[in-house]
This record gives sequence, C-alpha cells and structure tokens, in this order.
Amino acid sequence: MQSSRLNPPAQKDLRRAFAEAIVERRNELAVSQEMLAEACDLSVSYVSLLERGQRNLTVYSAAKLAAALGMQTSQLVLLAEAKLKNLKRQ
Repeated sequence: MQSSRLNPPAQKDLRRAFAEAIVERRNELAVSQEMLAEACDLSVSYVSLLERGQRNLTVYSAAKLAAALGMQTSQLVLLAEAKLKNLKRQ
C-alpha cells in the first residue's frame, strides 16, 4: 500500500509566509515591534528577524506571538498558510 506524501514548502517560503502574517496582524493592531516583543517576552531583534523571514519560528514563540496578537496559534498558522498559497501563485 502506497501512501501519498505532501511535499513540505521550502524553508525560505515558510519563513516569509509567517513573516508576512505577523507583520500584517501587527499592523492591523497598530502595534510597534517593540510593543509586540514586550507583550510576548521576546527580544525586539528576534521579532525583527522573524518579520524579515530570517529566523525560524518555534512553536512556543508562535504561541506567544499569536496570544500577543490576540489570536489563537492555529489562526496564525492559517494566516501564514494563506500567505504561502499567495507566494506559490507568484
């Protein structure tokens, strides 16, 4: 019996999709990087690197960011998935 496998997205595309999702939600809330970093107990430099797609996001950090952005972690993932689909269309 063969199983069908989904190919994971490229790492850079996944980082970019999460970056765009975080920036979009932060801008909707009119929150600075500094305010977001403080709200989720992360460094400003880490948040900046995430928003530029230069760091991988851990599940724990995703949960902290999502909470600070007023959403569930699953909602942040869904927003990033939507961004990823848009990246694939380009």
